[in-house]
This record gives sequence, structure tokens and C-alpha cells, in this order.
Amino acid sequence: MSNTGIETLTTAALLGTARATPTFDSLHTADAAESAIGTAEHRLLAAAALESVFLTGGALPTPRPRPAAAPDDPRPELPPAATQRLRGLLTVRSDLLDEWFSAAARFKAPAELIVDLLDRASAAGSTHRSALIALAGPRGRWVAAQNPAWAPLVEPDLNDDDTWLHGTPARRRAWFQNLRTADPAAASARLATVWKSENAATRLTLLEALFPGLGGHDEELLERALDDRSGRVREVAIRFLRRLPDSAFGRRMAQRVHDWTRVDGSTLVISLPDTLDADAVRDGLDVRGPSRLGTVDVHRTWSLAASAPLAAWCGPDRSPEDVLALQVADELRDAVHTGWETATADHVDEKWASAMLRRDGKVDELVAGALPHSILIEHLRGASGTQLLDTILLDALPAPWPVDVAEKVLAALYTAAAPKSTTFRSLTTLLAHRAPYEVGDLFADAATRTDDLDRLNRFATAADILSQRRTLHEELS
Repeated sequence: MSNTGIETLTTAALLGTARATPTFDSLHTADAAESAIGTAEHRLLAAAALESVFLTGGALPTPRPRPAAAPDDPRPELPPAATQRLRGLLTVRSDLLDEWFSAAARFKAPAELIVDLLDRASAAGSTHRSALIALAGPRGRWVAAQNPAWAPLVEPDLNDDDTWLHGTPARRRAWFQNLRTADPAAASARLATVWKSENAATRLTLLEALFPGLGGHDEELLERALDDRSGRVREVAIRFLRRLPDSAFGRRMAQRVHDWTRVDGSTLVISLPDTLDADAVRDGLDVRGPSRLGTVDVHRTWSLAASAPLAAWCGPDRSPEDVLALQVADELRDAVHTGWETATADHVDEKWASAMLRRDGKVDELVAGALPHSILIEHLRGASGTQLLDTILLDALPAPWPVDVAEKVLAALYTAAAPKSTTFRSLTTLLAHRAPYEVGDLFADAATRTDDLDRLNRFATAADILSQRRTLHEELS
């Protein structure tokens, strides 16, 4: 169907009816346009309206191919009660959402819930995006692909290099993270091929994306990043290389421990060079450690302790307990011990973490994460009431806690002072989310036995959370 008539009218309108008299011969609606009355400009507008309506009404619909059907999701569908529970938890942004998603991992969302899940996953600041998309499953990803508003939720196709080569920074990062999940070594190799052509901000962003799956396959790229122009890129490379004790970086640091330290009786003597050579500077020994540390030598000592493989301090005849018992000069003691704690957490070294717990009776959050489950439970079973009110060790113990440990913590809370304190609130909340369900009755009983209103409220709230957790799991069983 020709648009010549409309084009003729447009030309006349642009020139003005005082200079060009519009003709209607080429219009599909010529007869109707000729019968229009009024001034020249009114007749032109009337003719244009008639022709536009004719063209719109007379156009044939453009055929579009039907998309392929959504892929099948073989998982069982969420029970109705669990679906309603999820809606409620999402509405109030409940602290139980993480546990719910973990328990519901084997289920798929019912069809009527998928759009709501995608809306929530695409909302700014969504804290459960991955879990929502996983629950929506392949059908949810198929639905998301039909709506441009949900495009960020669609996983980039790893076979489509255009996304990696020409996509937006966000899409490139998503593509790279997907490749990292599927094949960590291939992701590292792919980043190496474009390393020189990326700007500093992109190099930093993509290097940080290597953290999941970090391993020996990343060593070559991380060594290359040690020479990067960007200080922030170099810092990330150093931080990651510290987590690879068997790397060339680790061997260089172990050699420095051998060259710069010695054990004299029960004392660890540390003698750093006055001036670091270029290799030591490249390996980050001049990078400042925790802000509470003082002089340049103290910071360098921390870097050495944090970066060297822990085995370098032990030698063939010393255990971690032996090394931790060595005396260190006062000005360097904190730096050495803090560095060892960092290395213990980075390497998830159970022997060193256990030795630190036995030495001090407590550890910091990072070291607590490296403690073996059995050692942690053994320590808590033998701990005093005061020690049981330390949230660090309790937070490191995953759910469900052994019944006897949970009962012991509850007993300590029942007699603890300051029920209005942040620590008390944190501990009762932690116990409510980690204790086995059997402790719920004890919480409810403790609430009825106390005369302190604040303690009563906290215990009653914890009992309610335990009850909700029990129901949550029953609905998903």
C-alpha cells in the first residue's frame, strides 16, 4: 500500500498552502478529500486525517514468529502453603528468607508466582536476586527474556561473544561471572587476552570477579596484575595471591621468612632490611596493613606475616602451637599475630585456627570461620557462661546447633545482665535462627519464668521465630 499521497500532503504542508495548492489525486481517499469544505489549510488537514485513518485501518498485521516454548522444569512445584509463606516473608523482608530459600532449593515456583518473583528480583537493591531467579527456574528465565524490563535478569549466552566484546559494563561483568562459574580457568584466560585493552576501572572490576573459584589457574594473571599501573588493581592481586600459598608469590614470601627471621631459644627474631628491593615492593611488602599499626617496619612485618605460607614459620620440627608460643619484640608482636590471623583466615587453615583458639580461648571473626566444626563444638561445650556470650564463636557455628550447646547458651542468657544491650539482642536472635526446634519450648518456658520484661520479650520473640522455622520446614517437607 503506497504512502505517496501522504508524502504529497506533507510537502504541501511544509511549503504552506499560500505557496503550494495541495492535490488529492494520489490519495486512496481522494473522493472523500475532494468533498471536504473550508479553507485550503483546513482541507489539507482533513485530507491528511482521512488518508492516515485509511492507511492504519487498511494495513495488514505484520506476522511474528511464535517464540519457542518455555523449557520444562522437572522440579516438584512448591506446595500452596509454602507459596503463601514465601509471599508473606517477601512482603515483610523477613530474616527467615535465607533459610526458606535454602530449604526450598528442590522446588520450582508455580506459574502464577513467576511474574512476582521477576518483579522483585529486578527491583533496585534486591538482596535475594539469585535465589528468586533460581526459584523461577528455566520458565522464569524464558518469561524474563520476553520483557525488556527484565533483561538484566537474563543470563548472557556464553556462546555469544558479542556480549563480552561489545556489551555494556554490567552485561560484560554478568557474562564473565557466568563463565567463571562454568569454567574458572577459561574465565581467567579470557580476561588475560583483553587485559591490556581494558581501562583501569574495568580491570579492577573483572579482577575482583575472580574471587569465586580462585586457584592456581589464576596465578599467571595475578602475577601480571602485580605490575599494573593502578594501585588498586595491584592491591587486589596481592590480596588474592595471599590466598595461594603454593604459588610463586608464596614461595618468594617463604624465602623472605627464611632470610629475615630466626628463632633464638623461645624468641622469634625479625630483622627486616632497611630498604626493600624492587621485588619485595612489587610483592606488596610496602602496602600498609591495619590502620592501628604504627611504623613502617611494623606494617612491613604485618605484610610478611599475612602473605607468607604459614608452613614457612613452622619448619620441620615446630607446630603452630610452638610458633604461637614464641616471644616477639613488643613493637612487632601485634603486627605478627594480626598477620598470622589474616593468613589463617585466607588459607582456611584449621590447625592454626585451632591453635589460636586453644591459646587465647577466643578468636576474631575471620579465624573463627576456619575452625573445624568438631573443635568449635568441643570448645563451646566446655566454655564458661561468660565465654558463651561471645557472639563470634557462636556465629561461626552453623545451624542446627547441638541441643546441649543451645541449652547451655540459653541458660547463660537467662542469668546474663543487660537484657537491653545489643549483645543480648544479637545472641537471642542468633539462638532463635540456629537452635534446633526442640529449644523453642525452653524459650517459651524461660519467658514465663522471668520477671524482667525486656528478657521476657526477647525470649518470647525467639520462641516465635523457632516456631515459624519449624512450620516453614514442615511446609517444604
